Amino acid sequence: MNQTAAVRHYATIDSTNLEAHRLFAAGERGPLFLLADEQTAGKGRLDRNWVSGKGNCYSTLIMPLATDLQSVPQIGFVVALAVADVLLGHGILPQLKWPNDVLVEGAKIAGILCEVLSTEPLTIALGCGINVAHAPAGLTYPATCLAAEGATTNRDAVFQSYGDALSYWLNKWNNGHDFPDIRDAWIKRAIGIGEIVTMDTGKQTLTGTFETITEQGAIMLKPADSPPQILHAGDLHIPSLARLRNGTS
Repeated sequence: MNQTAAVRHYATIDSTNLEAHRLFAAGERGPLFLLADEQTAGKGRLDRNWVSGKGNCYSTLIMPLATDLQSVPQIGFVVALAVADVLLGHGILPQLKWPNDVLVEGAKIAGILCEVLSTEPLTIALGCGINVAHAPAGLTYPATCLAAEGATTNRDAVFQSYGDALSYWLNKWNNGHDFPDIRDAWIKRAIGIGEIVTMDTGKQTLTGTFETITEQGAIMLKPADSPPQILHAGDLHIPSLARLRNGTS
């Protein structure tokens, strides 16, 4: 970011991303961070609920972009690297799962949701939830938090670290001009690349080698009996992650 974003704090809100939409409609253009102590209707990817009790870090950045709409999906990788830096600052090794999950030993510790508020001017709501004090239970996948991983910290300190790291990586991204650098840094921490994986797009299920991510942040999947396919959205199933979560080798 070329400008320092102001911060607007909420004790309780339905969703910081929903509030970003409301504020934009009312004339807010950012950069502005929305920070909540708790959310009653937190949003995740694919309209999933994000459990949002007090003690964790829930934020959305309203941010204008000096780039094109095709570059917006790249920003999820930028945010993932910022969250990874937060974890590394506490001695925790992050794993990045396409497209926007941050994991620790297979357990989800953060989620990212980037939404377009407007194309003219191009403005986004960049949501990020980081589990600081606790992690939700009863999910279909394991979750963890900084406290459970041995970190002694609090929401405010995590938010400060995240904001600093996000500013660093957004500047490195350079409005999409330097995404190859972002992609290389993300790949170094990614899981699944080089494996035979399965992608469920909602319309079809494809199995093949996860070769890399493209300049737009899409997956390049190479089925055994057909040319590589470029996939921009879907649920990615990674065998090594499944084995890690099941406690098998």
